[in-house]
Amino acid sequence: MTTNQNIHFARRYFLRWSLTAGSAALLGTLVGCRQDHQTCSLDSLDIVPRADWGAAEPKIEGSAEGVYDITTNPEGWLVYNNPLEEVLTTIVVHHSALPLSDGPREIQQMHFEFKNYADIGYHFVIDEVGIIYEGRPLNVRGAHTGGRNTGTVGVVLLGNFQVDKPTSEQIETLRKLSSCLIELYGITHLAGHRSFQPGVTECPGSNLEYQLPDLATELGITFGTGGYQGQ
Repeated sequence: MTTNQNIHFARRYFLRWSLTAGSAALLGTLVGCRQDHQTCSLDSLDIVPRADWGAAEPKIEGSAEGVYDITTNPEGWLVYNNPLEEVLTTIVVHHSALPLSDGPREIQQMHFEFKNYADIGYHFVIDEVGIIYEGRPLNVRGAHTGGRNTGTVGVVLLGNFQVDKPTSEQIETLRKLSSCLIELYGITHLAGHRSFQPGVTECPGSNLEYQLPDLATELGITFGTGGYQGQ
């Protein structure tokens, strides 16, 4: 194995061994809502919590985001005051454009060091076998789509989809996660990052982006940026 493959294997093995005492049962339900639930909940998706992937605490003071102030720093670290069903409108899909061995911890560190964000910018991370990792708390505005973060949920899939293709497990998990978010919060739109910033970014990569309109149709929502209501 290469060094990256060893890191990748170790991260996956550790999570499978340590997430819960009933890890064998867990692996059977890592993606998708359990069949014994009539409605979806984020708990039913068995999302890997921040503590289990080694997330650092947010660094708000001194970050590029800083403390939110409606007058002096409207783009700062914002914890939504209103219920999320009144705030969230759009799922924005990204690719990490990084090696698969770089998971949520590495992304958070990059966001600290190179972007000076207060935390990982995404709300959810999906790896190549379909495991979901908790990112920035859902009630906190993300930092993933320049100037279009208010009311959007940032979901990043690990991989570079200008070069490679997302796995079927990633697409299925994206579908199930999106379905839950739609059911819970009344989200009406789904878009790729590039839809909001054409000419600025290739994210989420052509091999993922072309699949998003059909996914939105399957989910019964609209593809595109038309749901954005933030400032």
